[in-house]
Formats: sequence, C-alpha cells, structure tokens
Amino acid sequence: MTVGTIAALWRYPVKSLRGERLGQVEIGALGIPGDRAFALRDARDGRILSAKRTAALLALRAGYPDGPARPAVVDLGDGRVVRTDAADAARTLSAVLGRDVRLCGPGDASPDRRVEWDEELTFDSPPGAFFDLAPLHVLTTASLAAIGAERPDGRFDARRFRPNVLIDCGGRREFVEDALEGKLLAIGGTVRVRAFMPTIRCALTTRAQEELPADPAILRTVVERHGGNLGLYAAVEAPGAVRLGDPVVVVD
Repeated sequence: MTVGTIAALWRYPVKSLRGERLGQVEIGALGIPGDRAFALRDARDGRILSAKRTAALLALRAGYPDGPARPAVVDLGDGRVVRTDAADAARTLSAVLGRDVRLCGPGDASPDRRVEWDEELTFDSPPGAFFDLAPLHVLTTASLAAIGAERPDGRFDARRFRPNVLIDCGGRREFVEDALEGKLLAIGGTVRVRAFMPTIRCALTTRAQEELPADPAILRTVVERHGGNLGLYAAVEAPGAVRLGDPVVVVD
C-alpha cells in the first residue's frame, strides 16, 4: 500500500531548538545523523531543557553548515551565532535564555537523562541522542489536514509538530497514521522503518515560533479530537539514503 511521498525532511541538532530542512539524508540506526545530538541542561537541577516548558528555546535555530560530523551552529535570532564547540557557548546561551544552562553533546557521559515535561513529570532520554522516545518521528499531510479541519481558524503547521519525515498524501484528509502503527514502511529504495506507537503531543505544539503565534487550542484540539496523539514514532530497521519525492510504502 502506498502511503505517499516524502514532502520534507527535518533535522534538529539541538533538542527543542528550531532545526534545518534537508533535501536528502542518510538515515542510520539512530535516525538522521546529528538529530538532537545536543541539548541544554539546567545547571540547577540537571534536567534537559525542552520547549514543552521553556518556550524561549524556539526563538533559537540550529544547523550544521558543514555537515553533522562538524559542530552545530546556533542562530541566536539577533544577528549573532554561536558554535557548539565554542568555549563561551554555554555562557552565551545562558545570557540569551536568562537562566544558567550547560550545553551537552554526543560525548555527554552524565547518567542523568531526565527531560523536563511538566511541573511534576520527567522522563529519560535514551542513550546516544537527546530524542524523546524514538529516533524517528513521522507525520503525514493527511493527518495535519484532518486535525486542521477540526478547528479551521488554527494554524496546524508541520513545524509545530517537529517531524523528521513529513509524508505528502495528496488531497487525503484523514488520520492515516492510525492504520500504520506496527507496520514496516519502505522509504525509497533501502530504508525500512517500523512505526511502533503514536506520537504523544505536548505543550510544545502551542508555542510561538517564527511567524506562528502561541495557541493553546492547538494541543486542546489534538487531545479532544484525536486522543492527544498525532504522527508516529518509528525505529529504523534498515538504514539508507532518502530524498524528497521518495515513495513511502507499507511492506509488512
């Protein structure tokens, strides 16, 4: 069964900062190389910061101008940039965010992997990268259209939901992902990913970023109309190259 074609690919070098769009990428066992390789840690309590609670993170954008084997560069939104390997990176980011933070990266050996979720709840980010529950997040244009139809005055932009892979389903307007849980998806010629659970949405979807306004009703609509989930978490079973326009097909 054909699901659609790849409409967009995103990588987020620093957890909860805005990321970069890609035309093609090699997907490995941990997803897109360099995705969420870095994170900011609260110097006071040790938790990994998330825009779920720290909305100011979405004012910053990170990318790899020289590829993921090199340091990431954070655009501070005021004309300045800072490299993740700069000696003053943490101090600069602390000043911008108005709180004392530590920048941690691929070599971070701290056993504390707690990610802030809300006032009471935290969870542990898996070893190897600072993603939440899966190395890959897949979303379809069909589900964005379906949830948008539930509240036509809302801006259900893909950027609010931070997928790695956005699949274009043409004019379909339905929650396509509901039928894909547990399925093996082929992307392009070699990549195989297993969709293993729905993506749990959170307050991050309501935050302002770029020209998108803050909108608490985004999350409320997803909770009321689709059980709080939108998109799919996926694990990589076979790595390889993917590019815009590649077909996505259910193979198992």
